[in-house]
Amino acid sequence: MSTYAERNRLVGEKYSIDIIGLYVGAIRERFDNPAEGFPWRWTSDANKSRIVIEAGSVDTYDQTDARPSIYVDRSGMVFSQVVLGNMADFDMQTAETKQYCMANSQISVDCISSNRGESSNLADITAHHLLMSEDVFRSALGFRDMSPITMGNTQPWEKDDRVFVTRVTSEFSYELSWSNKPISDRLERMFLYLQ
Repeated sequence: MSTYAERNRLVGEKYSIDIIGLYVGAIRERFDNPAEGFPWRWTSDANKSRIVIEAGSVDTYDQTDARPSIYVDRSGMVFSQVVLGNMADFDMQTAETKQYCMANSQISVDCISSNRGESSNLADITAHHLLMSEDVFRSALGFRDMSPITMGNTQPWEKDDRVFVTRVTSEFSYELSWSNKPISDRLERMFLYLQ
């Protein structure tokens, strides 16, 4: 994660794209080195891969080339106040404030296949792997909590009723903190910079 953040300064380590990327990476890792005879081996070579594992989702079944697929996406984020005005601390001498809140969201992992049983099996493997990887998510992104992992029932996919989907969801939360300096100091620095 840190090398990606170094290359792209606009994306921080706890932005949605990194969270989704870690989930995709963890799921790909599970399907990358399976035991002999495992039917859904994932490889980075799309022509050799027996399963599609991607961020986001597709609109139609045809785009997955008739292979089983796993799509990872995030629902809306909620930034909850923990303290009044999100203010955790105030420095009387500099008038700088320290802010704090909790970020909460849910990841949806859609396990899609033309076979109901295959969709359910993919979801079962994915749910167990995410549950067992919670410590990785805590250390890589500093998650405060990552629970519960929920596996839904298998049903026709809402985007294409020719295939089945079993959805695995994972809720997560992490602490978010920042500081605000007085506007006069910031304006003065900008004025000096522009001169």
